[in-house]
Amino acid sequence: MRKSTGSLLALLATVGLFVAPAAAAPVPAKPFPAVLDLPNGFSPEGIAIEGRTAYTGSLANGAIQRIDLRTGVATQFAPSPGPGKISVGMDIDRFGRLWVAGGGDGGPLAGILGGFRVYDTKSGAKLADVPVPEAKFVNDVTVTRDAAWFTDSADPAALVRVPIGVNGKIGAPRKIMLGGEWVPGGAINANGITATPDGENLIVGQTAAADGGAALYIVPATTGEVVQARKITLRGQLESADGLVLIARTLYVITHHGVIEVRLDRQLTTGNIIGISEVPGAAFASTGAVFGNRLYVVDANLGENLSNIGNPDAAFKIVAIPVP
Repeated sequence: MRKSTGSLLALLATVGLFVAPAAAAPVPAKPFPAVLDLPNGFSPEGIAIEGRTAYTGSLANGAIQRIDLRTGVATQFAPSPGPGKISVGMDIDRFGRLWVAGGGDGGPLAGILGGFRVYDTKSGAKLADVPVPEAKFVNDVTVTRDAAWFTDSADPAALVRVPIGVNGKIGAPRKIMLGGEWVPGGAINANGITATPDGENLIVGQTAAADGGAALYIVPATTGEVVQARKITLRGQLESADGLVLIARTLYVITHHGVIEVRLDRQLTTGNIIGISEVPGAAFASTGAVFGNRLYVVDANLGENLSNIGNPDAAFKIVAIPVP
């Protein structure tokens, strides 16, 4: 009697003469590198991430590197914009444009032409290069739907607001004074800045508060000449503050010695300092940006008295640390 193929296979399997081919084992995905090396002498400070691509700019000459987070490979995105130009904080808007703070002569670097620049992340084209004469040191930036907000770190109490139209048109910058509970402190005042997800409020870090250590403020993102800052009451000591990264109600405060985790309440007016995370191998952490469950932290490695800025023998990198 002729057996069907199915019956024959069943019989062979029963007597142990047939072995089904083993399924191919899944190939594990290669993990993204935890350390992204940058060219010696590059001197990074700020960082912005769009998709799987990071951008960081140079304190030495303003050039910008683009890094593939999957491979860790860094390539030039934009050349130096010219003598006296640097790149500090950066952020990316909803139109795919990279906003770059340009420092100024009122900060720690002499001879710097302050202001900001805007680049197209797709083509690399420089779309705007705008001076802000009334600003002293344009340091960090966060972008909402209708404006880019910059900190002016060398001014005792000021931000810079640049309107963004519904069609993406970039308006004229205007200095905004910090009032309310803001108290001018030391040489570096408003430094890191980030916006709440709805764009209604800003969180501003003050590096050198008047009463010692650092401070955090909640600031309404309004258009008046003076905005009423409210100091965030912290449980625990905040010794320093540079870059700020907000994830839900957890604020990561990047300092030169690590990343401080602050849990904020629903109104963002009080916060618990949970602890500090080391950035492995970093000499001087400056700021960070999030991709997935990682915080990518810039090692600015400034050196003693800023001696590593532009030093061709100094090494620089971005280090990824896990976040919940």
